[in-house]
Amino acid sequence: MFTMFMILLTLIVLLACSAGLMMYRSMFVATKGKKISHYPEPRAALVVLDLQEGYAGTNARQPVTAPAPGSLLAKVNRLIDMAADSNMEVAYIRQVFSNNIFVRMHGGRGMGKIIIDRRIKVINFNDFEKNRTDAFSNRQFEQLLIDQQVNELYLVGVDAAYCVYYTALGGLQRGYTVNVVSDAVATRSNMTEILDRYRRKGIGVISSAELIAAERQPTV
Repeated sequence: MFTMFMILLTLIVLLACSAGLMMYRSMFVATKGKKISHYPEPRAALVVLDLQEGYAGTNARQPVTAPAPGSLLAKVNRLIDMAADSNMEVAYIRQVFSNNIFVRMHGGRGMGKIIIDRRIKVINFNDFEKNRTDAFSNRQFEQLLIDQQVNELYLVGVDAAYCVYYTALGGLQRGYTVNVVSDAVATRSNMTEILDRYRRKGIGVISSAELIAAERQPTV
């Protein structure tokens, strides 16, 4: 009886460790992928991350706080307008959660409807789900960027300390030039420290005003 108990206990511990490792990888490890090609006419893409009802909506259970959601969404919408008026691709990413008990223990339960915040302008059907922090875990999203010959990314949304950050790392792994729009991302962490972390990794930090001004400049 004791031997059987120890075997069962060992199996439970191994399963718990395996689940914990999987959760760690999904939250804190960026994905790897094939390096992108050198495109003859490369484009940029605006990637809108996790601006969904559970995080930024009026009934959000875990709202971001810096900056305030209203200000954040207004700036993101201005950037979407800019992208629509230029040759910039736009992609929307939503976080979904499994029923894994370990995921639920870390905020995956009760996050509200998994739909894009109603205040966000949606201008196309480039809507992708992810269940990891890194949006490149969705192969259809990655393929869209390849098909549209994108080589530069501008990331906006939440959370700057997690999903935005690990998506940026996933982009770097594949050879993209990656930028985060500093006043169009939000976090409950210290934003100054987070942006410094981006810079140390070689990720560009640009304001929404700087990006809009750059896109309005005539090309030579």
